[in-house]
Amino acid sequence: MDVAEAIRDITTAKGLPRDALRRASEARAELAPRFVAMIKAWLAGEESDRDRDWTDAMFYAFHLLGEWREEAAYRPIARLLHANEAALDAIFGDALIETSHRVVVAVFDGDPRPIFDIITDADADEFVRSRMCEALAMLVVAGRLDREPVDAFLRDRFADPAAEDGNYVWHGWQSTIAMLGATELVPLVKQAFERESIDPRWLAFKYFERDLERAVRDPKNPWPDNDGKFTPWGDSAEELSTWYGFSEAYERDQQRDRDQQADPARLLDGPYVNPYRSVGRNDPCPCGSGKKFKTCCMP
Repeated sequence: MDVAEAIRDITTAKGLPRDALRRASEARAELAPRFVAMIKAWLAGEESDRDRDWTDAMFYAFHLLGEWREEAAYRPIARLLHANEAALDAIFGDALIETSHRVVVAVFDGDPRPIFDIITDADADEFVRSRMCEALAMLVVAGRLDREPVDAFLRDRFADPAAEDGNYVWHGWQSTIAMLGATELVPLVKQAFERESIDPRWLAFKYFERDLERAVRDPKNPWPDNDGKFTPWGDSAEELSTWYGFSEAYERDQQRDRDQQADPARLLDGPYVNPYRSVGRNDPCPCGSGKKFKTCCMP
């Protein structure tokens, strides 16, 4: 199987291309370097590699490389995560918030600097930056990264609580400190909460204290009941099959929406009022999840 065949199989399948992903894994030795090359080509802006099929296939290549633990993909993937929000949205949609940290941990080659660089890049997506903070915690807890340089980075990079006030990267920063049980950084975190660098709509300081206490009590398992959210990315077909966007319920809902558009009489009587009409795409979601509206409850 060559990369063109793999892309064709993946992008022409209806719904989740489970069989195509399995076949790709069987040809891992051939496809892994080609998928890495595909990401590099996309980063280089080669137009021949930016057509619709390649953009769609990037989503699956990204996750397959994580599943395969391809360390050669670590730096290209880190560079990809520096891309602007619109470019990442085109490839990943909302998925990147759920999987970027897990894939990066899976392909990590031992050098944290590419992760540090994403976190410090003010132009990178703020939710990706937040997740990269948590990737550092995952690596330290797993014994794959020394804690000392991570503690120093978390202290020095965020020493000024006024820097980037309200940016979601602060959420990942406090989460990482809590998960590492880094009690020496608590005064800095408290200051950030008091200044509302960490938006109070995201989190209250008492919840940081609860998470910190849990990590101090059990440093090898600081995130119980996390439903796999802080584990390296696993089997792509199995993991993706649990997502609503690949479910039968999603297909039914999509069909219902198409039916309603074709026959407006099916809509409920009375004028429709959008409860979110005053909420911007990039505003915090009104549901209180801490995510942006566009990545949470936006229709």
